[in-house]
Amino acid sequence: MLAPIRFALPLLLCTILAQAEVVTFRVAYEDKDTPDHTGASELIPDDPGISVELIKLIETRVPNLRISFSRKPWLRCLAELESGAADGIFASSFKQERLKIGVYPMKDGKDDRSYRLDTKSYSLYKLKDAAVSWDGSRFSHLKQDIAAMRGYAIVDDLKKMGVAVSEVDKSENAFRMLLAGRIDGFAQLTEVGDYTLKKDPSFQRIVKVTPPIVVKDYYLQISHRFQARYPELTLTIWKTLAELRQTEMERLTLKYMKGYTSD
Repeated sequence: MLAPIRFALPLLLCTILAQAEVVTFRVAYEDKDTPDHTGASELIPDDPGISVELIKLIETRVPNLRISFSRKPWLRCLAELESGAADGIFASSFKQERLKIGVYPMKDGKDDRSYRLDTKSYSLYKLKDAAVSWDGSRFSHLKQDIAAMRGYAIVDDLKKMGVAVSEVDKSENAFRMLLAGRIDGFAQLTEVGDYTLKKDPSFQRIVKVTPPIVVKDYYLQISHRFQARYPELTLTIWKTLAELRQTEMERLTLKYMKGYTSD
């Protein structure tokens, strides 16, 4: 009986140590000021935004997981995910070509929206008196480019519709281009576009066109390197995030949106 016991103890000890391993999950996100990630810099404020808080809460439900954040331009976030310098990025809409730089939760060959971080829409913004319009399927009266954020998925969507696109780095830049008559419209994430208009009264000549151009699901995309090393933990992170979205999203949205949605 003694030999089996002596043999089992090292295995048990290894199991305990393995279970106690602290895993750091490095998440990169964009350095733009939105309700999802507040502040327009690389600094992370005390009230960091809806998505940042939601993702940070994963720590409370997954033992030995520690989440660290960094901020940078979106194209750099994508590059760091591909190189493995970042373990995860948000918010990444599903694009087939992005599968080569990281993984999404998948089911039957498609992104599994039950594990999404959020669902967002893109809307067209234009001058109040401009003739340009969007009817839900096509644009009318376009004479110049439509602006869109550099590296965002909407750029390819617009180009597939035959629309000429000017890529910009800030919402404010696009709205100023609109006011100067240099573009016909700006295709931006709706809540970000609304937020930018609300906080700057100089943009009061700009309006949002309905319906939205497109509605997309957004994910916490994870690097191939992290998934290869922690396949079960990767799935646990997505599952936990989905649970938190159900229980905490409304509270966090009210916390960050009430400041600028009221008239």
